[in-house]
Amino acid sequence: MTARVSVVAVLAAVWVALWEDVTPANVVSGLLVALAVTALFPNRPEPGSSARLRPVAAARLLGYFLWKLAEANAVVAWEVLTPTNRVNEGIVAIPVRGMSGGITTIVANAISLTPGTLTIDVDDDPCVLYVHVLHLRDPEEVRREVLHLEALVIRAFGPADAVARLGGRGERVDLAPSQATEATREEPTP
Repeated sequence: MTARVSVVAVLAAVWVALWEDVTPANVVSGLLVALAVTALFPNRPEPGSSARLRPVAAARLLGYFLWKLAEANAVVAWEVLTPTNRVNEGIVAIPVRGMSGGITTIVANAISLTPGTLTIDVDDDPCVLYVHVLHLRDPEEVRREVLHLEALVIRAFGPADAVARLGGRGERVDLAPSQATEATREEPTP
């Protein structure tokens, strides 16, 4: 119940912000629209999901993401400033744990928000992300980084049993040989 009240309050605040004027009519209409949206589109948790926010782990995830974002921006900026460099792009298939649709969505979006990488497809059963990489040097390193990102997301938002399965601080997970799908490499264009 408190979660629904919070969602209604946030949606109503967004409504009022979009109108750029705090008036009784905007607040009441915002509350009515928010109630209608939450009634039409209820937020039902996935079956068996008991996800929760862990602030310290979320801060680690945010720090890692901001570091990777800055690093990727520097690489892409260098590419723009030195157009003679050759781009070695490719698509890497990355089998992930696929804990839930929400966890997979956060991982896929974090990858796409980072310049130079883009999640182009997600397969279910088994869960595999297909990631386009602008500067592909080592497909295994890309897989390790995505699995590390996924572990950070699970630690920040995943259910307690999933966090327990990750073990200690060793978030980096090596793939079994059967999971290591080869990347498709494209030749650099002149």
